[in-house]
Amino acid sequence: MFISPMLLHKANTPFDDNEWLSELKLDGISFLYSTMDGVKFYNRHGNDVTNCFPELITSEIPKGTILDGEILIEDEEGKPDFEELMSRFQVSSPRRIPTISRINPVTFCAFDVVYYKGKKVSHLPLSDRKEILDEILPTDLPLITKVPSIKGNGKALFDLVKQQNLEGIVLKKKDSRYELGNDLING
Repeated sequence: MFISPMLLHKANTPFDDNEWLSELKLDGISFLYSTMDGVKFYNRHGNDVTNCFPELITSEIPKGTILDGEILIEDEEGKPDFEELMSRFQVSSPRRIPTISRINPVTFCAFDVVYYKGKKVSHLPLSDRKEILDEILPTDLPLITKVPSIKGNGKALFDLVKQQNLEGIVLKKKDSRYELGNDLING
């Protein structure tokens, strides 16, 4: 099942506010991980890309879950490599995908949960959804992780991110709801 993911709104300056969570903005591809009807992956346009990323299939994510996040590939320094990710994303040959997924695997980084145990949780405050995300994701999955959040400290995180030449940061209000882009689409 596909849902239209929540989109970001751009702000020009970071800020410090303990009612907001600060996170690293990843230089990857928007990705939904769904276990509503078996394990399915969707890009933000609703395309089923499950067969492209077999390395992410696991039974560890509870049935009835939809996670929102990004997929990425890291370079030698551990930083996201968008060009390499796009190259990997272009591989569509069913014969090449199993090999490339072992040689150059992607990592799924979840930053939100929209459905849990078959129930929509988008109406819950972000802080509650983050607790559910902590509950859902085992810490020992090698290619699936969650994006850590820190309370406030947007300016300091932004400065660190800038020093490392990373994509940027995302600031999210702790009590915000997940705004679905469109109605549900089954796929």
